Amino acid sequence: MPVTNPRVAILGSILESNAFAPVTRGADFRNFCYLADQAILAEAARDTPAMPAEIPAFIQAMDAAGPWQPLPTVVTAAEPGGPAEHAFLEETYDAILQRLRAAMPVDAVYICSHGAMVSTAMKDADGELYARVREVVGAQAPVVSTVDLHANISERMVAASDAIVAYRTNPHVDQRERAAEAAALIRRMLAGERPVCAHIRMPIVGPTVRLLSAEGPYADLIHRGQGMLDDDLWLVSAVGGFAYADTPHNGLTLLCYGRGERPARVAAALAQQTWNERERFQVRLTPVLDAVVAARAAGTDPGRPPVCLADVADNPGGGGRGNTLEILEALLAAGVQGALVAMFIDPALAARCHELGEGATFQARFQGSGRVLARAARVLKLADGPLVGRRGIYRGRQLDLGACALLQLEGVAVVVASQRVQCADPAFIERFGVDIHHYRSLTVKSRGHFRAGFDEYFGPGQILEVDAEGLTSPVLGRYPFQQLPRPVYPLDPDTHWPQPPWETP
Repeated sequence: MPVTNPRVAILGSILESNAFAPVTRGADFRNFCYLADQAILAEAARDTPAMPAEIPAFIQAMDAAGPWQPLPTVVTAAEPGGPAEHAFLEETYDAILQRLRAAMPVDAVYICSHGAMVSTAMKDADGELYARVREVVGAQAPVVSTVDLHANISERMVAASDAIVAYRTNPHVDQRERAAEAAALIRRMLAGERPVCAHIRMPIVGPTVRLLSAEGPYADLIHRGQGMLDDDLWLVSAVGGFAYADTPHNGLTLLCYGRGERPARVAAALAQQTWNERERFQVRLTPVLDAVVAARAAGTDPGRPPVCLADVADNPGGGGRGNTLEILEALLAAGVQGALVAMFIDPALAARCHELGEGATFQARFQGSGRVLARAARVLKLADGPLVGRRGIYRGRQLDLGACALLQLEGVAVVVASQRVQCADPAFIERFGVDIHHYRSLTVKSRGHFRAGFDEYFGPGQILEVDAEGLTSPVLGRYPFQQLPRPVYPLDPDTHWPQPPWETP
């Protein structure tokens, strides 16, 4: 019988874990986002909420669809980093489940998760949460989640949920739409329909720069899947995965939900076509020196278009520390003019700038990964306090980068920030009162999300993905993987995938 005024629990535990990065502590979650009970609803109602965009969007979609009773539990998130501190994670799960039990009976559950979280003691932190939630609410209550398209989908996640809705855009600009889709699925299930699921994990672990959604092999897979939706196929989630989590669940995954045999047939067809085109997942990056030559040429010839150097290997949005020095040193050594680097994460240097004040000149010491770069610098501008994102993944979201400074080092300007956040929004630079058009090259410590923020300045042909050092290099052969299934393509070029048992003749 349809449920007309459902009691729907809301929870979220979000971290993209890089197994090769320092541990993400409980304080990292609490400083970034930790909300419980009615504070979740209050924050979601703000014009610029400081929380994952899915939560307010889900609430708005449920409100628009009719009466319901929201049952907020706990929502916490941290910037991508190393494995979560296990004690904090257990504490958080206990807090969620305690509130969930107290709220029973529950008609449905919405889980906002990333899908690629590991802890210092478990490799399937998301699957563990899903399974514990299912144990509390029972088999009848629909459990629907949203995940990042970099999720690593485990069998436990699939078994404990009724639908997993993955982002379809990379850069991620569709969190709100996917949350609304999750709300619509919950309403549909509460009206009496429950889908079957076809689940295929492929032996492909795509380098991050080959998982963009505008063009390329992954984009084509997503577009094919969406083009096959019909009355018997409700949802296709093509989940690219996150290699650096280093889990047994790594691998490009297809999740098709609907009625009858349609989900299984679509999943098989999509998987086979993607496997046949697997060579398209090979990655090609620009060497540092070649990228610097392009930046120097743009700086000396105003007739050339400006260039954007993507420091994809030191992306804070994938667990990078945002403080490698290789590209900055190369720009300075080459005498590049009109260059801007954003953002170098160094709270000590930012604090020193604030101590000295605007206009000061001093010997700046950039604390890099294992070494120090000392250069004469001038403090151009200072900034502090929260800001609201203007474009791309941070649009309309409140963030705090801590104490920040804009420094000038010879022909290179550098944005120094205290909080580890990838440079994916022009607002991070514009807050200093500068015009980005003034610069002839921009180096961003970001893997791909900058494309949605800075596309008004740089088209695809002006972007160079640079092969530098860092914890998020797309060259996967540089990592000592322990848990990632092998062989896997393209890490192992000769990977063979025998005719799968799910393939129909």
